Formats: sequence, structure tokens, C-alpha cells
Amino acid sequence: MDKIMKTKIVYAVSSDEQDIYLEQTVLSVFSLKRHNPDAVVEFVVDERTDKTIVGKRELILQYVNKKIVVEVPESYDKKQTSRFLKTNLRQYIDGDFLFIDSDTVIADSLADIDSFDGDIGAVINEHVPISLYFDNYGKSVRRYAKEEGWQCNDTLPYFNSGVMFVRDSEMSRHFYKDWHNAWLYNICKFGRHYDQPPLALVNEKNNYVVTELPAIWNCQILRYGLPYLHQAKIIHYFAAMYNKDTIIYAFRKKAIYEDIKNKGYLSTDLIKLIDRAKTAFDNPTRLCTKEELNVLSGEMAMACLYHPIILNTLNSLFRLLSRVHGWFIRPFRKN
Repeated sequence: MDKIMKTKIVYAVSSDEQDIYLEQTVLSVFSLKRHNPDAVVEFVVDERTDKTIVGKRELILQYVNKKIVVEVPESYDKKQTSRFLKTNLRQYIDGDFLFIDSDTVIADSLADIDSFDGDIGAVINEHVPISLYFDNYGKSVRRYAKEEGWQCNDTLPYFNSGVMFVRDSEMSRHFYKDWHNAWLYNICKFGRHYDQPPLALVNEKNNYVVTELPAIWNCQILRYGLPYLHQAKIIHYFAAMYNKDTIIYAFRKKAIYEDIKNKGYLSTDLIKLIDRAKTAFDNPTRLCTKEELNVLSGEMAMACLYHPIILNTLNSLFRLLSRVHGWFIRPFRKN
């Protein structure tokens, strides 16, 4: 008999009819219920989002047990609002909970989270030290650390906030109060809506109280999560990251969520795709070596990825150089 999960599942969303955030949440909660039919789901939204949950957008209410509506400053945009909610969740939720970002697919039972030993748990961001981060992201994190006043190096944990276990304890309530205040300070001083740098700051302030969850609880597949995919419980596909024209994982395709929005339900084909979430990659997709990754992580590769005209120009140049090279060495080749 499958274990019944005691820990609540929590989502926090800021959305309107112009985006797909609510539809991403619908898909995530639907996949959760496929593997955890008895899961108790609490859905936290701001007042503006709540007013838009009518008509086909009411689909989300079929899959959640409780909707919690929170008043948020009207000056905040959707990204700021979602982080306002996220960093303040402990105030709105009673009992232990597992927070899950909307851009996720649940691929297994989550009942084992009940046995987690710790006040707060999260997975290491990108599954690797900051020095191995792709493109210029590592430089940005180190800059945030310097500006905000927290230590940043490969020996200290830097957590991803997309999946977090939170116990109902005095420590977690104190931690979330600090986190929310640190986030508010960042908004005021730097105008940054990001919640992970303030999380790192507060974790340091509280003597690194956040305990590392195994990578399978937040498998970040578009970074370095592939080794954990076969056992992944939660797949995090980072909707806001990478070139929108470079889609290697099916659930990053906007058309999926537009279809949910237009129909007001999940199609049979989409449900089949959810059931094979661990294999929902584009074809062809291939692995690459560390050496290849170093090349692909360089400034030139990024320029080619985001600006195809640069790639086409370089390809033409190298083809020309190859021909010139052939013309010069051909007379010296031995028969």
C-alpha cells in the first residue's frame, strides 16, 4: 500500500490572462496528483491573480484543496509579486509544507519527504559549485554576494529555491521573516526581484540552517541535473532560462500551456507526455563531454546561440579558411 503523504504541497503564483504561469501550475499540480492522489495542495495567490481565476482558468481549482489570497503592494509587477509571496509563505501556511515552483513536473511519489530531518531543506543550485555555472551566471551570483554582503565560494552551499521543505517550527518562522525582509531590502536598494541571493544571505546569517535535500527532489535538467533524472521525483525545467528558440525539453514549449489555456483542460496527448516526463526530450538530443561544454559555455558560443547571424558568418569564414588551408598544403602532400 502506498504511503499517504502528511506534508502539504504549496504553490505560489502571480498570473493574468496574458501569461502562462497559471497553466504551468495546472500541469505541475496535475502531475503531482498522478503520483500523489492524496496530496493536500494549498495554492497561494495575490488579489489581482485571484480576480482572473474565472472561466477556463478555474481549472486549477479542481486540483487544489485550498486557495489562499494575499494582499500585495499594487506597485509590484508579477515577478516581484510571486517572490513577495514565496519569501513570506511561512506566514500563510500552517503545518509542514513542501513548496514547489510552477515550472516543474512531478515524476514520482513525494511521500518520503515526511521523513526529512531538518527545519528547512533545499537542493544545491544547478547541482554543482558556482565556479562551474554555465555562461555568466556565476559572475552575477558573485556580484550579488559582494553587493549584499554574504560569502560566496565553492565550499559554501548556494541553494535553489524552486523546491523547499519547510517544517512548522520556530526556526523556520524566524528564517522566513529574515528572508522576506532581506528580499524587501534588495527590492528597495537594488531593484532586484531575485529571491535566491537573499536566501543565501539569510542562510549564512542563521549559521547555515538549510539542510541539503538529495538532488532528485529538484532535478534541474537544463543545467547539471541529468545524472539524477532517472530517479527524479521533481523535474525543474527553468521556464525563464535559455534561448526561447532552443527547446530541448518538451515542457518548456509555450504551445503546451497555450493549449491548456484555450481548452480549459489537459488533452489526452498531454497526459501521455506527462506520464513519460523523464524522456520528454527533443530529437535529436545528445550528451556532451566536459571539454565540449567548456567550449559551449564560452562567450563566443553564447553569442552564436543568441545571434544566429554571428554563427552563420563564422561558419562561412571557417569554410573559406579550410579551403585556403587545403590549397596551400595540397602541393606538399605525398602521393
